[in-house]
Amino acid sequence: MFKSNNLSTYSSLIIWTFQVFGAVGILFWNREWFIQFIPICLILYFLILLKNNKNNNIFFLFIVFCWGMLSEIIGVNTGLIFGSYTYGNSLGIKLMNVPLLIGVNWFTTTAICGTIANSMKVQKFYKVLIAIFLMIFLDFFIEPVAPMIDMWSFSNSDVAPLSNYITWALVALPLQIYYIMKKLEFNFTVSLNLYLSQLLFFVILNFAK
Repeated sequence: MFKSNNLSTYSSLIIWTFQVFGAVGILFWNREWFIQFIPICLILYFLILLKNNKNNNIFFLFIVFCWGMLSEIIGVNTGLIFGSYTYGNSLGIKLMNVPLLIGVNWFTTTAICGTIANSMKVQKFYKVLIAIFLMIFLDFFIEPVAPMIDMWSFSNSDVAPLSNYITWALVALPLQIYYIMKKLEFNFTVSLNLYLSQLLFFVILNFAK
């Protein structure tokens, strides 16, 4: 049985290995072959986060999954929330035109950003703002790459509209308020490494477009 500190170290190593290998594969080897493993990677990161969790945050997982899926279903089918966009096929099985993995990814992103913000010695109000900023900052680098790897694309533009980031922040707001006020947290080491590795992954793909 791994000790908790060793588990987080090995988990972080696995995360970085997959992210670096994936970026290199997409850029220099067979892009389509590596893209098909995106769902597996997202599920793996989700399971790693749960495995390193000391507390029972299943209720929060359920809330975020349902809230994220509901907002995305409304958004995709009406264009009223994030703009007019559609999901590609790289994220797997869909429910009402939205991949189920999007709900999982909403949870993962909310949890790691909330955990990083919760570690800072500032008032709760600022923690909520920091957590939302971290989510939007990561999304800023994901959006230009998403069409390239068949995750999603906006119908009337090659780039995400400003309204997308504003509504993203508004949808994330109640989730982060709940997370911060309830003092929820996941493993900080895993959360930080998962955030930074994803950020680096999409930054690299942005510059290589």
